[in-house]
Amino acid sequence: MKKLIVLATAMLAIPSFAISPAEAATKVCVPTQAIEEGPFYLADTPTRSDVTDGQAGKAITLTFKVVDSSCKAIKNARVDIWYANADGIYSGVASQGDDPGAGVNSGKFLRGTQYSNAQGIVTFKGIYPGWYPARTIHIHQKIWVNKKQVLTTQTYFTDKQNAAVMKTSPNNKRGAQRVTNSADMVLNRGGVNLNSALMKLVGSNAGFTFVVSP
Repeated sequence: MKKLIVLATAMLAIPSFAISPAEAATKVCVPTQAIEEGPFYLADTPTRSDVTDGQAGKAITLTFKVVDSSCKAIKNARVDIWYANADGIYSGVASQGDDPGAGVNSGKFLRGTQYSNAQGIVTFKGIYPGWYPARTIHIHQKIWVNKKQVLTTQTYFTDKQNAAVMKTSPNNKRGAQRVTNSADMVLNRGGVNLNSALMKLVGSNAGFTFVVSP
């Protein structure tokens, strides 16, 4: 029988986190692929669950689960996230968006860190990421276990999901994203398995399970 890792208090609208039948039989989860950090990480990420900071866009709840290679939930794993707003701008840095200087001194929007609960879960509230000229839409993550950094990676959405959101306000003022998943420079040069890095999106809820080796 297919074994599911699910949120203990999850509603039906929240994506579930599934382990394949083969993994369930052997109690082995495949480690999440590391993907490059990129240039926009800030070490002083605020500890918080709501990272919106007044940014306009499609509201989204991001639910991440951290497990080890035996599929066991990891408590107190630290999860950092950071990503671009609807204008393709990262907070606190000279961005690669349409206005390269717009992110400087802009605060810490769409940045946050949390520690996982007993089920290995952290939840963030934010907005759907925006695009910038060099990249497809994505979210960055770093994970620590016992104060040791164990994973740096990125997660993605399907081109169809991205296109639908880019037609809505305020994202539509910039038009369709210029780089889709198949043309993304990081996905191509890093040999990333896109299917393994896609988030599960249901309505305004997105989820992903990270498998790490502490």
